[in-house]
Amino acid sequence: MKHCDKCNVDIRTHFKYCPLCHQVLQGEDEPNFAEVYPECIPSHREVLPITKKVLLFVTFVSIATLFFVNLFTRMPGDQWWSPIPIGAILYFWLLVRYGILTKQNIAFRIAFLTTVLILILNGFDEFIDGPQGWALRYVTPLALLACNLAISFIIWIKRINHRDYIVYLLTILVFSLIPLVFVLVGTIPKDFAWPSIASFGAAMFILLVIIFFFPKSIKEEIRKRFHL
Repeated sequence: MKHCDKCNVDIRTHFKYCPLCHQVLQGEDEPNFAEVYPECIPSHREVLPITKKVLLFVTFVSIATLFFVNLFTRMPGDQWWSPIPIGAILYFWLLVRYGILTKQNIAFRIAFLTTVLILILNGFDEFIDGPQGWALRYVTPLALLACNLAISFIIWIKRINHRDYIVYLLTILVFSLIPLVFVLVGTIPKDFAWPSIASFGAAMFILLVIIFFFPKSIKEEIRKRFHL
């Protein structure tokens, strides 16, 4: 058994340092002593593989049913309606797969699902509903704004280390530039520019706040992430 002179406690361990004060322990190792650690019990239930297969099968059957019903009931000149519910089902599947049945951190899930939602709604606006521009003018910048605020709120409310989420905030900042570029080149009329400006402004403000208060840790994280 080893002894810590500073804490004045005896400790049965093979480690050289006290777990309380990190001072060097006195004494010799016990040759027949084996340290026993408590069993780690997961805080969440594991999802069975059959559950994922059932969800995937139901998704596939639903999509196929909607497509063939639309195909055989569609009259000449009618508009295709099946892509709308099919897109909703696909997004629901991605929401379950990457929002619930994944061990990725919550920032990745929010950013990924926001990107998928933007792509689906822009595709719907362009190819199904006709190129009206509402998805690019409103959905894209406001979805990015909501994503940025959600990640920032999670960092604040859960007291999560901001360094783990800096890459996602940088990614959202870059994506927020896209609607702003469309405003500058005239693709988005200036009368509809306020969502793009608000999205980029909020992303820049949040990033500057983190950089201002934690410059050293942010610099180290960027070096580590990008191998600089």
